[in-house]
Amino acid sequence: MNLKLLSHSLFASLAAVLFSSIAPAQEKTTVVQLGFISGSWRGTSSSGAAAEELTSSPEGGVMVSAGREFEKGRCTFYDLVVFTEKDGAVVLIPHPNGKRSPHVFPLVKFDASAKRAVFENQAHDFPKTFTYELVAPDHLRITLAGDQKGQPAAEVYDLQRAK
Repeated sequence: MNLKLLSHSLFASLAAVLFSSIAPAQEKTTVVQLGFISGSWRGTSSSGAAAEELTSSPEGGVMVSAGREFEKGRCTFYDLVVFTEKDGAVVLIPHPNGKRSPHVFPLVKFDASAKRAVFENQAHDFPKTFTYELVAPDHLRITLAGDQKGQPAAEVYDLQRAK
């Protein structure tokens, strides 16, 4: 074996070892891993409205969530959200005021240890992202962010597990 061929072979082997430790194989995320969102939650939105979110278990690979906002004791908004798997990816499908949106939001970031999931669709105006984060065992934060009237906007729901 000549020295040039040996050095190329050695370099290729070393590169394979280095890159395999730097870029570990990504684990496929499933709806079941979003189980931390499940439950009955109550709190407030950053706009000051009272908020409620009821989210099913991930049984069967689908979760369904129903949310409502209240002002002065009156429901001012409601939505349904479906978390499912489509074409090998986890997606969020919103149904504002009960009507299915044509926009699907794929899961783009998931941190199992932080219990944080980010769904995103940059083609949509508001929201472009839905972020679900369990900030404490009984505290769920849902952040919607995007553009409204050409300006960056966000709505944050701080929710406590309902007893």
